[in-house]
Amino acid sequence: MSESVDGQDASDFHREVDDPWDEGFAVTGPVEAHGRSLDFGLLLLRLGPLLLIPYGVHAAADMPAFVAQVDQTYLGSQAPDFIGWLIMLAAVALPVLLLVGLFTRPAAFLLTAVLAVVWTLGVFLRAGYRPVTADGGLTGESALLLIALVLPLTFTGAGRLSVDSLRTGGRP
Repeated sequence: MSESVDGQDASDFHREVDDPWDEGFAVTGPVEAHGRSLDFGLLLLRLGPLLLIPYGVHAAADMPAFVAQVDQTYLGSQAPDFIGWLIMLAAVALPVLLLVGLFTRPAAFLLTAVLAVVWTLGVFLRAGYRPVTADGGLTGESALLLIALVLPLTFTGAGRLSVDSLRTGGRP
């Protein structure tokens, strides 16, 4: 038995655009009108952070060298082992959670925060920072692009093609 959400059956949370159930509802209230294409688009968006997994695996393979690199940053010098392990785990575990769509919003928020901190400490606060490189690209643009990929998932959730959808009965 599904719970009632604002007087509606929770199983009807996602409705199709031409669903006769919400005839005339568009005038009286908000309609969530999206089809399977939006859910497929969110699935494709969740594939983007998988690009971080090789970085995390490389860091795990040579952890002492990665910890030494983290030790050279301002924040990492305070607790290089802890920060190094935290970044490595975030680069491997959070993209996997996003891929399967489990705890998507918290995972996307945490991954966005980690990437923003890494960009700020590793690129922005470096001595001699220049926003544009010699070839015309942005400095640290890969981190910024991954932030742009992951941040929308914080607000949208994973969609219907996810474990979150199964876990919450179809609600985002």
